[in-house]
Amino acid sequence: MARSRRVAAAGAVAAAAALMGGCVAWASRRNRRLVRPPVVGPDGVPYPCRHLTYSDGVGAEYLDVGRGIPVVMLPGADGMKETFRYQIPAFASRHRVIVADVRDRLDPDDTFDRLADDVAELMDDRGVGSAVLMGQSLGGAVAMRFALRYPERVRALVVSNSLTHVTLEHVGLNRTGLIPLARLTSRYLPTPASRALARIWSRVGVWVYDDSPGWANVVDYVLWTGPRTVPSSVSKGRVDLFRQVDLRSDLALIRVPTLVIHGERDTYMPPHWWRDILSAVPGARSVEIPETGHCSHISMPGAFNRAVLQWLRQTAASQRVPGASRSSTGRSSPFPEESPT
Repeated sequence: MARSRRVAAAGAVAAAAALMGGCVAWASRRNRRLVRPPVVGPDGVPYPCRHLTYSDGVGAEYLDVGRGIPVVMLPGADGMKETFRYQIPAFASRHRVIVADVRDRLDPDDTFDRLADDVAELMDDRGVGSAVLMGQSLGGAVAMRFALRYPERVRALVVSNSLTHVTLEHVGLNRTGLIPLARLTSRYLPTPASRALARIWSRVGVWVYDDSPGWANVVDYVLWTGPRTVPSSVSKGRVDLFRQVDLRSDLALIRVPTLVIHGERDTYMPPHWWRDILSAVPGARSVEIPETGHCSHISMPGAFNRAVLQWLRQTAASQRVPGASRSSTGRSSPFPEESPT
């Protein structure tokens, strides 16, 4: 009797494992077939995508739209340009906006500098000498690394919900229990179930979700643009490169206007991570986006865009000297007068 129960239990476990494996395989195939919604302009017409091949043969898609002072946008660990779908049309009305997917292939000898060097190659390909860099999360770290490697090519920095290094000091229930569960349910459940659970994750502020008025934007991002469309091994590879560095000791060398943005309810990253940037970069300013979490640019794009565009206007006004490209302090202006590109 006892043996038969053990056999039945083992059979049930095996059946459950097979069912779970089948569900994961089905969801993985579904995710690979997903097509990210294109970024569209104010007229509802998608912006045309272009293709760039880096010096090591890895290709990437990018957008180059608008006219004026260039703003290069750098995505986070998920790496897709579409993360800025709410920023690109708003910024392109005043600036030239360039944003590329982060490379999805890394060689064993690549370092974190590879991601910064990719930005330089993108700018070279588009004929851009210098630009405002705006990075979200891991993209903010890439922007800071770029500013340290290519200081002459940076007009200003905007780093959003970003960090200088990765540690495990903030490990807690959110990180060790709920975030993996939120990731799994978002990636592998049928869409209606994923969406229903995502509302719960939003209410408790787990992972990239938040309970802002724009919470549904983040849900749509996760299901149709973000993590579902990028294998976890790819985003993890980008983060693993960053684990090898700590930017804190060099941030005092950054000499361009810097804006540090943080979401009021960002539980994904400890508050002192963005404060490290604010305290280390000379003259850096901060802006809090109320009610938002880690993806402020998605959940409350109106407030995010207004904050950044207003800061860029104020920075340009304070730095520009009519008829010259140097400020009254003698420093080169990050916003010299120039003809639209």
